[in-house]
Amino acid sequence: MNKLTKLLFSVFTSVAIATSAFAGEFAVTGSAKATYTILSNTGTTGSHALGKGLGISNEFSLTASGELDNGMTWSYAQDIDNATVQDDASITLGTDYGTVKICVSECGLSTKYAFDNSAYGIGSDNGYGHGSTSSGASANTMQYGSNISSYNNLQYHAPADLLPFSTTFKVGITPGRAGGTANDSSHSVVGDAHNGEMTQYAITTQPIDGLTISGSYYDFGGLGKQDARQRKEGGSLAANYSIGSVSIGYGETMFAPAQAAGVGNSAAVVVDHYENKGYSIGFAVNDNLSISFTEEESTKKQKSKATATDVITRSDKTMEIQTIDVAYTVGGATFSVSTSEGTNDSYTTGDDTNEHIFAMSLAF
Repeated sequence: MNKLTKLLFSVFTSVAIATSAFAGEFAVTGSAKATYTILSNTGTTGSHALGKGLGISNEFSLTASGELDNGMTWSYAQDIDNATVQDDASITLGTDYGTVKICVSECGLSTKYAFDNSAYGIGSDNGYGHGSTSSGASANTMQYGSNISSYNNLQYHAPADLLPFSTTFKVGITPGRAGGTANDSSHSVVGDAHNGEMTQYAITTQPIDGLTISGSYYDFGGLGKQDARQRKEGGSLAANYSIGSVSIGYGETMFAPAQAAGVGNSAAVVVDHYENKGYSIGFAVNDNLSISFTEEESTKKQKSKATATDVITRSDKTMEIQTIDVAYTVGGATFSVSTSEGTNDSYTTGDDTNEHIFAMSLAF
């Protein structure tokens, strides 16, 4: 993998030094969304915030692009979110031999949601997200594994016409450890609590009209005693088929968290891995109106021992999210209603939730 890093770096720097650029173009795009959310709990175990809430979110994207005098292209993108924080930046260089990208918290390669046809948004990544906090940011939300877009990374995308059936191949790496701040590119000595180097691959193909098959895989470099038993890795497979105004998708994801040596030999509960599956059906009633149904299921495979010498006891937990969306677009505005129901929320038996979102989205 060090050879791949050096190759990508050499291609990028040699082109940058040997060529000059014409004056580029600059553009500002963005979106704003107002939401009214109602969250309720029908179980007896929930510990998350409940009630009603009104909010507005927005994001602006600053983009610049141009062409080098040898025909190669370049582009730069920078997002600014609600708190006027600059994040999600990327520089892209297009060549005859593929595309090279430098990304800061951007450029995800995961195909975990490639099966989704939601009119508004998939339940595990929308609104509350079905986790133990009102923001859905807790580690107890439905687990789909890692995505390289969470870290600073370097990527190579093969040319679009290189492989048959419109097949695309992409690979991304995080030089040094996987970090997500501007200065994480420096290779520093870090403790066991940090990630090692991450590598992620993605492939997409269209063997027949209307059918798209997607897959991705990632793993993290070793961190000695922290993952001596099991290194962090995961992957997703998905198929999505569209015919006329109907789209149907199915996908599966598996990922395993890192495990230190000796874990599982005591009373501690250990998570072996997560197994996810989901399907989604979308229907475009007309050019303006769309409806969808999506179901996600995630099983947390875990075990424990009463004592170090006792037998292993399985205590797997399965949570489900069912989501119904309706979206109507007129001009640059989209009005949406999303209803999702979570069973065994946050992998907690008896913790069931319902969320209703009314949204108005504006694109500009």
